[in-house]
Amino acid sequence: MEAVTSGLQRIVGFTITAPDPQAAAEAYTRVFGWPVEASGTVSHDEAFLWGAPAAEGRRWVRLQPPGEPATWVRFVEQPAQPGLPMLSYGWNAMEVLVRDPYGLARDLEGTPFRVLIPPRPLPFDPALHAMQVIGPAGELLYCTSLPREREVFDLRAATHRVDRPFIAILGGPDAEAMLAFYARTLGTRTIAPSPVLVKVVNDAFGLAPDARIPLGIVKLPRDWLIEVDGYPPQAVPRPRRPGDLPPGIAMLTVAVAGYAGPLPARVEGAAGEWLELVAPI
Repeated sequence: MEAVTSGLQRIVGFTITAPDPQAAAEAYTRVFGWPVEASGTVSHDEAFLWGAPAAEGRRWVRLQPPGEPATWVRFVEQPAQPGLPMLSYGWNAMEVLVRDPYGLARDLEGTPFRVLIPPRPLPFDPALHAMQVIGPAGELLYCTSLPREREVFDLRAATHRVDRPFIAILGGPDAEAMLAFYARTLGTRTIAPSPVLVKVVNDAFGLAPDARIPLGIVKLPRDWLIEVDGYPPQAVPRPRRPGDLPPGIAMLTVAVAGYAGPLPARVEGAAGEWLELVAPI
């Protein structure tokens, strides 16, 4: 692919596979308050662009989080594949901005959402509070509150109970190589990895409670970023059925400026993650 000159501008959307996209979307509407914005079936042109011919004709449902009108979450019909997605390389979590993760955890009781790790202050900044949740299609969510009195990484605090997705979590074997793809190929500023305790990773891979992984940042101009996690040797490339989308969080749609090729375009990063590049909004 051609390199870009000015880089990624914003996260536009998350595409998540689900055996029943309507049921998954209804759970988000009922529990998170995110309305359905559109629905349909995957066209031939979309399936061709994605390199996923088996997706043609499958149902999709798109949600509109209230915190950002130009950001969406799309569920696309696909048979389930067993296993926790974060044991493999690729997009492993969608981080959602919330006002109060403690109150939200109570609200999730008895719903299709399951709290994996309860809310707690984050070790690197106790003003940030987060929990990890498994969603109705098996997707992993980080639900995070940010302080109102100051900005962290140019990220604004939530204005809604469950606001918007604002961070994509990427896992792979080599944090430096993953960051280099975004810096060199996609022309976007990155922050070098440093060792960070990530409890959900330690738990998933059976690491020591105090183990740390290399964690870097792809810094979009404002309000969005990509977290890059260097995974332990037990992680594997994500299995994908021929013609399908990658299971779980399949693809991140991002607006890109200065791209020399035609848009939209689908590219793969150093960890095999799929990105759908679109023109700036």
